[in-house]
Amino acid sequence: MKKHRAILFTIALFAFSVHCVAQRPGFDPGQTSHSQFGNSGHENGSIAGTVRDMDNKPLKDVRVELMDTKRSVVSAVYTNSFGAFEFSNVPAGMYNVVATSGLNQASERLDMNAWTSNVNLRMDTSDAPHDGGSANSVSVAQYKVPGKARDEYRKARELMDKGRLDEAAKRLEKALLIYPDYADALTLRAILELNQKNSDAAVTDLDKALKADGNCAMAYMVMGSALNMQSKFDEALRALQHGESLAPNYWQAHFEMGKAYIGKADYPAALRELQRAQTMAPADYALVYLLQAHVLLSMKQYPEAMAALQAYLQKDPKDANIGEAHKMLEQAQAFMAKAK
Repeated sequence: MKKHRAILFTIALFAFSVHCVAQRPGFDPGQTSHSQFGNSGHENGSIAGTVRDMDNKPLKDVRVELMDTKRSVVSAVYTNSFGAFEFSNVPAGMYNVVATSGLNQASERLDMNAWTSNVNLRMDTSDAPHDGGSANSVSVAQYKVPGKARDEYRKARELMDKGRLDEAAKRLEKALLIYPDYADALTLRAILELNQKNSDAAVTDLDKALKADGNCAMAYMVMGSALNMQSKFDEALRALQHGESLAPNYWQAHFEMGKAYIGKADYPAALRELQRAQTMAPADYALVYLLQAHVLLSMKQYPEAMAALQAYLQKDPKDANIGEAHKMLEQAQAFMAKAK
């Protein structure tokens, strides 16, 4: 493994929900931590609930966090196919139950003083008038975007979802002709430019997006990816950390931070970020395991590296990086054999 250089895989940016958000006053993501439930001296109970959209349809795979009064995360789960979730072994006290999907969010404050408490959350998943973010997270800059530009942007996103990238690029050009300072459209165009490995053009568009809307969290995230591609790892970390402060629930920020720390040969920090990304990312996102394996090999933790590689191979046996994964597995096995 070469030091001071990250394995720079193309991140699945097309799965991103590309929205700009305003900072949330009073929320300090640095205070967020995953901790065990303590023993409060009271009998512990459970919190059960559901997350549904405004049409009462259940929402699957929504991350639900249980926060204490200091807004530290006590526990986190994901909703099932019925939109249901449950926290068990919860001590008495005041809590916030927060459901997050992309940048859409719903929450409820709860006084846990019974054996079982129920919470039913409704989440607005509509696009209007802010291209998908929840009403309390819309930046002021977004209200200035003309409706016709929004329409072209939405069509571009739909085309990208279908893999019709050239047509999506044309729609974005139309959106930006109507409103050149449209931060979301500039960010989406930067993603297309990164897909073409044109990081210079992407950085130019992202600079413009951030000047137009300094609260565009996704622009910071994509900027971090572009700077990683250019091996500018310190700059990438600054962009990603700022983006993460605006949108604490984006696992992509931690994934890219892990890549940046690999580039800096700071493997313990890289492993922490990748492990956090793993806990937040969709269960079928395999690439995080391959990066973890790279880090663990560099740290000479061979059994753990082999486990990460096996998880990667099991989750995505047809990935483009499968050949490299097999080579890494052979390396780990060889090191293990020498150690015996």
